[in-house]
Amino acid sequence: MTRVMVDIETLATTPDAAIVSIGAVTFSATADPIDEALHISVSRESCREHGRRVDPDTLEWWQDQPAEARHILQGGRPLHAALEALAGFCDGVDGVWANSPAFDCVILESAYRDVRIAPPWEFHQRRDVRTLRNHSPAWPDDRDHEGVQHDALDDARHQARCVAACLRRQRDGDGGGD
Repeated sequence: MTRVMVDIETLATTPDAAIVSIGAVTFSATADPIDEALHISVSRESCREHGRRVDPDTLEWWQDQPAEARHILQGGRPLHAALEALAGFCDGVDGVWANSPAFDCVILESAYRDVRIAPPWEFHQRRDVRTLRNHSPAWPDDRDHEGVQHDALDDARHQARCVAACLRRQRDGDGGGD
């Protein structure tokens, strides 16, 4: 089974938010869960050209984040190219995970519509990290966040490691799983 964890960093919290960073990893419920990784910085100007929203409160929030996280605000690839790269990375996936799909997937799907590309997943392929974390006794509460918080790739890696550990515990304990 091919799973992808996605995480995005944005300049608003609405479906039309400007996306400044996309992180994605393929993962499995093995001892070394991370297979491949993708990290893309997205041009704020390109997002603006596509009508993506920038919220002043979110910009202010970003100013309070560590410099290691804020570097993504400096620019990057055009939105269309970034989404094409993510679509290629997600080609053939069985499930796309996010924390939460109601944020990450909804914003990405809206951006895909804006650039006239079909999202690389179907609605029924969305999986929710928060639901698993809140309802599974197998969730690894003891796992520290590795890397920089609010760095899309570091967050995707962390979330994927936690989901993989949970799925592994479910599989090994009671036969549960994805």
